[in-house]
Amino acid sequence: MACIRSCYFGQSYRDRQWPAEDGETSGLLPDRDGLYSYTETLDRISETSEGSSQSSRTSSRLGREEGMVAPKTRLYRRRWYIIAAFSIFSLLQGAIFSSWSPIAASTIAAYPQWTEATISWQSNLALITSPLFQFPAWCLVAKIGVGPTVRWFAVLPLTICCMFRCLPLVCNISGETFTTITFLTSTCGGWASIIIFTTIGGLVSAWFPSGEQTLATGLAVVAINLGSIVSSLAGPAIVDDPVIMYPATTNSTGWTHSSTSPPWLDNSSTLRSQIGNFMFFHFLLALLVLVLVVPYFPSSPDIPPENAKSVPRLKPMEGLRVALSDKNIILLLLVNGLSSLPFMWMMSLMDVTLKPFGINEKVVGYLTSITIIVSGILTIATSRMNDRFPAKTKPILLTLLSLASLCSTILGFQTLGFVATSHTSLFISVVLSGSLLACGKPILLQAAAEVAYPVPEVVVTALMNQTTCLMTSTFLFLYSMSPLVAAWSPLCLLVAPLLAIFALTKVQFLGCAGAGECG
Repeated sequence: MACIRSCYFGQSYRDRQWPAEDGETSGLLPDRDGLYSYTETLDRISETSEGSSQSSRTSSRLGREEGMVAPKTRLYRRRWYIIAAFSIFSLLQGAIFSSWSPIAASTIAAYPQWTEATISWQSNLALITSPLFQFPAWCLVAKIGVGPTVRWFAVLPLTICCMFRCLPLVCNISGETFTTITFLTSTCGGWASIIIFTTIGGLVSAWFPSGEQTLATGLAVVAINLGSIVSSLAGPAIVDDPVIMYPATTNSTGWTHSSTSPPWLDNSSTLRSQIGNFMFFHFLLALLVLVLVVPYFPSSPDIPPENAKSVPRLKPMEGLRVALSDKNIILLLLVNGLSSLPFMWMMSLMDVTLKPFGINEKVVGYLTSITIIVSGILTIATSRMNDRFPAKTKPILLTLLSLASLCSTILGFQTLGFVATSHTSLFISVVLSGSLLACGKPILLQAAAEVAYPVPEVVVTALMNQTTCLMTSTFLFLYSMSPLVAAWSPLCLLVAPLLAIFALTKVQFLGCAGAGECG
């Protein structure tokens, strides 16, 4: 360290001329004397270096580079722990978002004030509150960083809300109080979703090199979708279905409350206890995430994984202004939103659309689970492919969207009755179109972050999420308000992918400055 502190423009005190050497340069043969003096100086440096080889190597390196020090890089193995903890957090959010649909009939039977609208609003709150919470999320991440935001402002509040949902297990609370708690938890789950998509880009960019970023993003995106499967499997396993328990008290739409039913048919207390156990399952999952992120979840490593990570990006607000004025970013936002519409239709409205074909809700649930599993496998494969061939990002996306458009067009013609169909062809079209549409999401997020450079990743990924929320919520609102839109809603399967392909062809991927060329 002493040698480094004494360095001046690439030279240490051992590299400077000794005082007596000033007079040795004069004489009859100045060139020869100068050469002798220089050689003697090198000998002295060599002799002095023998006692401190490490300092000598540092000084020699600094001398060769003449003051230019390359940024240090390091690839930490703990990066996989970081993305694993973040993915489990994403799975928790997905599980809470989908907690009520699998047990809708049981909840309505246990709480008479609940209706199908109450179940729907549990999910709608996340979409409605998303734009309102986005600006505070940006400010929070910019001020305290990704790690503290995830740890103290997302995981901890979500764990507390999950704990309060378990109150029916330990005390008697009114149905109104429990309803209020569930709505607060749903709102907190929506806030957690905003934090996930606001921080995922910055977290992946800080910890992973360019050749692994799409894969890391894909793991978190897959985890969100897997969360819905977790609730779909755990909910019916923990909570009994009243339709099966007492068929005589049900009709075609589900559980029927009747004041004339005998007392022995009042199973609300049993169902409330079982629902409390289901809520306790989510609480245990939240505790697991809390245990993973509280001890260690830094925003970034001490040394970046590659030199490009040491170059700072713009501040969030300035980056937002730049992003909204960039044609390529606007086009990618449209691609992301349009490609999300058919997938949202399959996840939300497929049970209603496929009912005329004799496909019940149970089969639709199986189709949804299979689609999510297949999309997860394809997501990992295509993300790895994009990391391996970063110059082929645009062809990969065009291929995926073209195949998805073909399958979704066939599905749209089938559901609209334009072509003859069967259950097998319907199932194949649903699984393929949904999987192909979903697996391109991580590639889009990564491509947008690269194209938008030097706009911060927290701004880019958040804009992608908000575009999806805006388009899907608008579509659902029109669906609920207009019978005409509801009748022709399968048209989004035909039109949206084609528009997404057209917008993608206009995007210029050249000049990605962040971590390499996108193609």
